[in-house]
Amino acid sequence: MYTLFIWVLTKNETIINEFLETFPTLSGEEVFLKLLMFVVIPFLFLNVLIVTITLLINHYIHLEILKRKKSVEEATDTILTRLLFWKGSFEEMRVAVEEFKYAVPYKKKWCRQFVLNRIIRIKLNFQLDDDTFLNIYKLFEFEKITYDLLRHKKWHKRSLGIYQLQFMHDVTKKKQLNILLNERNSQVKSNALMTLVTFSPERFAILADYQEPLNKADEIKIMDIIYHSTPVIPKNTMKLLKSKNTSIVVLGIKLIVLYRAQLSSKQINKLVRLSNFRVRIEAIKAVGKLRLTSANEILMSQYSIEQHKKIKINILISLKKIGNKETVEFLKSLLRNEEDSDIKFKIVDSLLTLEPSFFEEKRNANINFDEELKSMALHVKDPYLI
Repeated sequence: MYTLFIWVLTKNETIINEFLETFPTLSGEEVFLKLLMFVVIPFLFLNVLIVTITLLINHYIHLEILKRKKSVEEATDTILTRLLFWKGSFEEMRVAVEEFKYAVPYKKKWCRQFVLNRIIRIKLNFQLDDDTFLNIYKLFEFEKITYDLLRHKKWHKRSLGIYQLQFMHDVTKKKQLNILLNERNSQVKSNALMTLVTFSPERFAILADYQEPLNKADEIKIMDIIYHSTPVIPKNTMKLLKSKNTSIVVLGIKLIVLYRAQLSSKQINKLVRLSNFRVRIEAIKAVGKLRLTSANEILMSQYSIEQHKKIKINILISLKKIGNKETVEFLKSLLRNEEDSDIKFKIVDSLLTLEPSFFEEKRNANINFDEELKSMALHVKDPYLI
């Protein structure tokens, strides 16, 4: 802009020479007027002119882009509608896609992304055969884009590739996903595992040999995938309890609880005696949630040898739900010797649930009903009591 202005002035040598010759004889006011007339006003006019032309050009380009995008949108909706209800051969479908690519600026990144987003949107809104969408996906060469994403250096790009595979249900890429299970990035590893679980017909094929620990988020995701894919408990669920990976065992227990299935006394006995803390506590919780009364003696026996306070408390919570007369006598014996106030409170809670008349002193003269026990009993009956 400034270069253009200087160029204009240098071309008008007469104006410049006249200004320089008369400058010594001019007053301050005349110099100001001359500068205003020959420098400031032309400069401002030139600036306004250039800005106006720039805005007009940008507006024109914007309108042209909108027109082009509108035409691409219409062409994309037309071709995808045809492909979704295609009655011809696969070769004819391929020719139709190639004609579409030639008619629109398909080599442009924004155009390919628009088509991909349209396919994803349609798949979300229409319950059609996965193979139909996968064929369309491949005809538009998005398979190559996904493959490049899976090999990208940035982890979020690899995750995007995994998402595209899962969304299009491209089960032919299990090999690439298995490689990603060895990723250092935990997010990529988790996404790859979820996709493989989705691809597996039995849901547990990949989990059987999976050796990595599962975090709680992964457990919830897997349970959600399985629960929404089948209304009944999968056949191989019980096999998860035999896994060498304790995370998989915990997942199996949670699935059994989710589907309200049953555990045998033998299974419960084995699970509550395992050395792994998480397995023991989940098995004990499952007994209470599933109301497995057959495990009453198992839990009482485990309580006698258990060292962890948290597990002891969970045993008491489960006994409260499945207990009988033997349980009441067992809890009374614990109450006489227990010193930990938290555990004692849970014992009182369980006793009052199984035997509401427990605090009738005449029936339990061998128990010292001190102020602490009475206070606990009041809090059990009214949790909001201060």
